[in-house]
Amino acid sequence: MKIGIMDSGAGGLTILNAIRQKIPALDLIYLADEAFAPYGEKKPEDIQSRIIKIGQFFESQQVDAIVVACNTATVCAIDCLRGATHLPVIGVEPAVKPAFRISKKRHVAVLATPLTANSQRLGELIDLWREDSKVHIMSSASLAFAIDAWPQSSAQVEEVVRVLCDEMIASEVDTLVLACTHYPLVKSLFAAALGAHCEIIEPSEGVTAQLIRRLKQAYPAQALSWSSPEQTGSIEIVSTKGLENMGRLLGWVDDKAAVATQRSIDFSWFDKVLDA
Repeated sequence: MKIGIMDSGAGGLTILNAIRQKIPALDLIYLADEAFAPYGEKKPEDIQSRIIKIGQFFESQQVDAIVVACNTATVCAIDCLRGATHLPVIGVEPAVKPAFRISKKRHVAVLATPLTANSQRLGELIDLWREDSKVHIMSSASLAFAIDAWPQSSAQVEEVVRVLCDEMIASEVDTLVLACTHYPLVKSLFAAALGAHCEIIEPSEGVTAQLIRRLKQAYPAQALSWSSPEQTGSIEIVSTKGLENMGRLLGWVDDKAAVATQRSIDFSWFDKVLDA
């Protein structure tokens, strides 16, 4: 079976790595939509149109399910994608539920892109699970994009993380939700700045578990084949911005030996194919 995974850049590779570790038999095709990045600065309607186009691309690649490994795309466009495709679609939402459950001081920070931070969906999740917790919704307009430029941007990333963590420490935050899939790529920086007393929550295990549930529901007859630990699938990395950043993308992939293909897709050309 083949799973399509998308993000605006490298962030969704945290999800790909988790899926690969848990279900190695699956073939994975990862789309880094770098030509349209950063998503956090786009209008919701533009993201919706883009995600539908990405869904059409994955359908053309004959995937069996789509993972929207981007918090911003999930809150803005996942319903549109589900309405436009017959495939199972799995999104990634801020992991606020477990954060509120484990926070001892009841001081939780949620760090997201500006669009996610201001989204109705994040507000609904917080209201549903917060109880008596104090919530600090924080956002960065630059961090995800800077992480995509790693390692050349390492000094910028480290400074942004330091400033954010200083604010969290001043607010006595003891649990941090990384509500953008880019942020776990530099989780070690957050951990070093915040110290052992602060728990850091990210969504990769939850998304992987949800993918497994959806695959069993949608393809019960094939469960034995894709869940077999003896089989090994391949990984394909696709960028919408040429191959110039392929080395950076590959740097975040844990199982580099499984990467069989690296290529680029020009969506303007793809549109002509769809219209033909």
